[in-house]
Amino acid sequence: MPLPDPHKGSRRGRVTGAQVAREAGVDPAVVSKLVRGDPNFRVSQETRERVMETVARLGYRPNFAAQRLRSSKVSAVGLIVPSFRNPAFAEIIEGAESASHEQGVTLFVASMAEAPSAIQLVADLVSSERIDGLLVAGGDTRETKGINELLLKRDVPYLFLNRETVAPVRSLFLDDEFAIGLLVDHLVSLGHTSIYNIAGKSTMETGRRRQAGFEAAIKRAKLPFRKSLIAEGDYSIVGGQEAFHKLMTRSPTPTAIVVSEFVMGVGTIAAAREIGLSVPADLSVAVLNELEIASYLSPALTTVKLQLRHLGIEGLELLLSRPPDEEINQTVSMRAQLFSRASTAPPPRAKKAGRKTK
Repeated sequence: MPLPDPHKGSRRGRVTGAQVAREAGVDPAVVSKLVRGDPNFRVSQETRERVMETVARLGYRPNFAAQRLRSSKVSAVGLIVPSFRNPAFAEIIEGAESASHEQGVTLFVASMAEAPSAIQLVADLVSSERIDGLLVAGGDTRETKGINELLLKRDVPYLFLNRETVAPVRSLFLDDEFAIGLLVDHLVSLGHTSIYNIAGKSTMETGRRRQAGFEAAIKRAKLPFRKSLIAEGDYSIVGGQEAFHKLMTRSPTPTAIVVSEFVMGVGTIAAAREIGLSVPADLSVAVLNELEIASYLSPALTTVKLQLRHLGIEGLELLLSRPPDEEINQTVSMRAQLFSRASTAPPPRAKKAGRKTK
């Protein structure tokens, strides 16, 4: 699929300094210095009035944030995450904070959770003029589209983390599909054929990508795929519990579950215990996202590390190093990594068959 034309969409009507310069019959540098109010710049009163009249008539608004990025005079970058409650976002924040210290800039972090809306939060942060660029992690598809349009209109340099944008594409991704595939392949190697997926909602980009990765991995393993193998939920402990109970009403019952988010995995194991299932003796559970506490839980969780910290590091570095109007459409440099632990084992029947052959 060809990349979208960066000159289409919201930017088409934006007046540039070059347009003002052409209309006023001056060099673009004259416009830039007059609009900035450079105290050392000398120009005739007639030229000054002509340029400023043209600025007012065309409705020109200088993009000071983009200018600071281009001139490497960045002092502050904003990072917006959906919630501080989810520990996965803490890893992104930690990575961005580490990179901000390395780059010598201040990092402002805000959460969408308590804001009236994600778009309002972005608008307020941009209007404060405290930041020179913005990183946005999380949010559903409608939020992403609205935020993208707002930032284009405000001419704020930005980058979405693990969210797809259009006109222009400004995104850095995790390899979600590959990561989910690692979990499915691991369970298949243990002998599981009844593998289900507790997934994020399909209204979210990560939810859709991870569901697509699960489907592809099941088909690659030559196992029959059907939509009923997937139960959606919120990225929360309760979301994992509710999705688990949905799956347990389906036939055949699962011997293994791939969970698309860490805290949902915690909810899944809690719900399994509530109905008397033992993990992994009765049910194997494998979870996306590797957090430090995974190895301290009981049982220790089999996980895939999604390189969330590198998402924060590389996202901030890309925002500072690339021109604010350049398209960015790439994946973090470090690939996802599987950590096999006690929450996964061969399915119950395979264990019994193994004991009979001894």
